[in-house]
Amino acid sequence: RLNPRNISKVEDVEITCIKDVKKGQLVRGYVKSVTPSGVFFGLSASLLGRILFQNVSPYFVQKHSLYEKYLPEGKLLTAKVLDVNKKENHIELSLLPEDTGMPSVLPESLGLPRYGAEEEKREEDNKKKKEELRMKRKQRRVNSENEQVWMYCLFSLCAHFPLLQETKTKKRKVTPADESDSGIEVYYREEEDGDQEEEAAEKKSKIRKRGEVLRLQVSTGFTWDEDMNVVEMPVPSQKEDSSESEEEEENPQPKKKQTKKEKELEKQKKEKELCKLEAALMDPSRQPQSADDFDRLVLSSPNSSILWLQYMAFHLQATEIEKARAVAERALKTICFREEQEKLNVWVALLNLENMYGTEETLMKIFERAVQYNEPLKVFQHLCDIYANSEKYKQAEELYHTMLRRFRQEKSVWLKYASFLLKQGQTEATHRLLERALKALPTKEHVDVISRFAQLEFRFGDPEHAKALFESTLNSYPKRTDIWSIYMDIMIKQGSQKEVRDIFERVIHLNLAPKKMKFFFKRYLDYEKKYGTAETVMAVKTAALEYVEAKSSLTDS
Repeated sequence: RLNPRNISKVEDVEITCIKDVKKGQLVRGYVKSVTPSGVFFGLSASLLGRILFQNVSPYFVQKHSLYEKYLPEGKLLTAKVLDVNKKENHIELSLLPEDTGMPSVLPESLGLPRYGAEEEKREEDNKKKKEELRMKRKQRRVNSENEQVWMYCLFSLCAHFPLLQETKTKKRKVTPADESDSGIEVYYREEEDGDQEEEAAEKKSKIRKRGEVLRLQVSTGFTWDEDMNVVEMPVPSQKEDSSESEEEEENPQPKKKQTKKEKELEKQKKEKELCKLEAALMDPSRQPQSADDFDRLVLSSPNSSILWLQYMAFHLQATEIEKARAVAERALKTICFREEQEKLNVWVALLNLENMYGTEETLMKIFERAVQYNEPLKVFQHLCDIYANSEKYKQAEELYHTMLRRFRQEKSVWLKYASFLLKQGQTEATHRLLERALKALPTKEHVDVISRFAQLEFRFGDPEHAKALFESTLNSYPKRTDIWSIYMDIMIKQGSQKEVRDIFERVIHLNLAPKKMKFFFKRYLDYEKKYGTAETVMAVKTAALEYVEAKSSLTDS
């Protein structure tokens, strides 16, 4: 640089700004600091780069204090530029040996695990989990295809299948093709009673005495013409066991012993499969797939209405309406009488069932029974909701009229009917209903009822009429801060900023308790900070100071 004519290789290129750094470039610098977000690397007096911990060393380090030991401040190192973000003035570097060609900053003698080993272990774990999930799905498919066959196999885990005695006695002689097989004749018999078995045993003993060649021993559980899928593991009778043991003592055959081992291994394999199936059946996360599964679930949790409702839905999916009704009746008899809400859930499900698949007569019968066994008001309200959801508006309106006559003193009935009328667009009928409600309900409920009707009007009806209801209520009851808060919340969501500010100005000039005034001033200030300007914020603060000064002057006087 001092002598431009003297050309020599520059080992460290001077870096003054981020423009001098290029992606893939090898640079040398000093360690500035080690922080939880990585290692900061000084490329010049004014330029820093960051090295993420996974780019510091190929070894996985849990304690970052180890980096501070091997990367002290001021250590000179060579790094590779991975990325340059000129907009944000960020430089990502790497100290990995495959990037820099230098040895790792952490020695191999520390015995730290590599990042690749952790990833391979995770991949193996993921493969195992996927394989287990695949096996579970396969077992669930097997269970859903034939649950009865599975149960039969499960009970046969300790006692194998008995001999099939329903078939008639059969006798099968060997064909000419079979005679060429070492001259052994094979007879198969299935006896219906013990006398025929004894006769067969006597014939066998006579044949042995004549010195004939020993017959091939075949267990009586094996049949030539039966489907092997029906009987997989036949068990020989006690007489055959004794005869086989005698023959093995007389003529030991190593091949037969090997066959027994193979049979034993096959038997153990099948037992393991059955154990896996049993474990899958006992899995609490397993979804029920048959009526037997649901029966087991409701036996374990008889007071859980959700299980009974799922059981009903299972039958409804198969269009088994009568079975679904039977399940509901069974649930009502099984659930404890103290669990009122659980029983009510089943009654509501039964009402839904009759509304969808039954007649008006069956629905009314279930409704009358439900009213007898539950709180009548709740049953009436649920049936009104069922009618409204199924668009049977005429029946719903008739039921609401019945409720108004029977439950005149219940505020919730008037509000529910008002919501129903507004959803149907009957605003005038809602106004008349409010007048009837104020006449029927006690005076202490009037303010709350008017407020609730106004909220419903804002949601489903005429907003201008709702504003009029709020204004008339607040003029009559100006110190009801709860009504002011509700009115503010609704106007902030649906009204204009001018209307909202007018409401706030009216509130802060009321003669309320200091604690309540502080609450409204704070709300007004928060609103102006969010939607207003610096001038409006300052105006609110000035009004608050004036209020405080006025109050303090009153206390002094």
